[in-house]
Amino acid sequence: MTSLHRKITHAFIAFAGLMAVLATFSFVDLLFLENRVQQGMAVTSLESTVQDMRREEKNLFLYGDQTAGLEADKLAEKALGLLQDAPEALAAVGEPLQLQRLQSALQDYRRQLASYTLQAPANSTLETSIRDQGHLVSQIVEGLFMNERQSLQQAIADAKWAQVLGVTILTVLLLIVGHLLASSVVAPMKRLIDDLNPIIEGRFDRLEMRSRNAELIALRTAFNRMLDELEARRRRLIQSEKLAALGVLVSGVAHELNNPLSNISSSCQLLVEELDTADRATLLDWAGTIDSETERARRIVDALLDFGRRREPQLEAINLADLMERTLLLLRGQLRKTGTAVENLMPVDLSVQADSQRLQQVFINLLRNAAGSGENLTIRVSARQCSLSGSPFPPGAIVVGELGCHLHKQQPMTEIIIEDNGPGIAPDTLPRVFEPFYTTREPGHGMGLGLYIVQEIVQEHDGCIAIASQPGQGTRVVVRLPCKGTQP
Repeated sequence: MTSLHRKITHAFIAFAGLMAVLATFSFVDLLFLENRVQQGMAVTSLESTVQDMRREEKNLFLYGDQTAGLEADKLAEKALGLLQDAPEALAAVGEPLQLQRLQSALQDYRRQLASYTLQAPANSTLETSIRDQGHLVSQIVEGLFMNERQSLQQAIADAKWAQVLGVTILTVLLLIVGHLLASSVVAPMKRLIDDLNPIIEGRFDRLEMRSRNAELIALRTAFNRMLDELEARRRRLIQSEKLAALGVLVSGVAHELNNPLSNISSSCQLLVEELDTADRATLLDWAGTIDSETERARRIVDALLDFGRRREPQLEAINLADLMERTLLLLRGQLRKTGTAVENLMPVDLSVQADSQRLQQVFINLLRNAAGSGENLTIRVSARQCSLSGSPFPPGAIVVGELGCHLHKQQPMTEIIIEDNGPGIAPDTLPRVFEPFYTTREPGHGMGLGLYIVQEIVQEHDGCIAIASQPGQGTRVVVRLPCKGTQP
């Protein structure tokens, strides 16, 4: 396990080290250039002195100015002193033999110049010799000066290329450090942001531990604990809301049970009073009323028990085609009574992880609702494994359940579709179909708990259910259940 803090610290240390290396390299390069400039100043001073010496020499021979001769001798002496004071600078631009020739030429120049100033009249042969020696000194010094200029230019060019090379190496190393920092720090942060985005959309799945950074692992662990707590609270809230709905149940059950109990009581009183005088047909009619009203009360009690019962689903692999066939056998009588035809298009090889009894209850409630919406209808049931990115819900559908099952694009799902060609559902009624005790049927024909129980069961399986319908165009119900164990 690594640490983001350690990675960032190492990156800054590497950056500081690279900057220090570049600064040291630049400083050494500047010192070298400074040394070259100082050497160049010594050669330039020698060349300037020799030029002044030749100028005084010309004044001596052209105007016979003895003072110019003395000045030329002083400048020659100065040139000899420069040779002795800056031997390293001159050695860098000239050969030892060349420097010895220059020193000998200057010494001869001074001797001949001293002899010339002491003789009178002027000696033309000595003048020519002095001019020749001065010319030789000028040539040697000019050669040294040109060598020094070329050496300085080469040093400047080398310094430029050294700087370019240093900056290039630094840039490459910085890019490498930046790439390593981005891959080890920025990339995990982006992955974390991508993982957190679905939470904004309402999906509360656990965050996968895909990072080896200690800080990100701690953050993901904290988030997962928070999500677990939110899920536990959500479950408790659902159960609390279910229990709170019992308050609504009191008024509903009082009305629902009062009618059959009143009918049973009335029929029993009539039986007691008219048992000896009423004909057999009348007595059978009263007894039939008692039996039907008792069955009606029993169904009400069963619905209430289903509503209040809470147990964890027992998941197992269930073949959907087989389960649907068993469900249709149970509903055969009711379907025949309403003239409903069912087309079972379930794939024979498609299975889902679910509680068999609870999922069959979902099928029963949905098929009963569809068959009870009209006469001589056709119901089509089918199923498939869907890719969520290309399987949107029908337009205008009312969706309830686990939001993750239709927001998480990588979660494979099993989609079960039940659609009919019935009268459809009114737009103002559709948003309320999942509310408990809400029904549009006549009293005695339903308590409005069927779809509520269906969506409860679907949510227990971490799935969702959608209903889309328009008046006169039938109803389409889509149930999506996650394929357990296949989420990436």
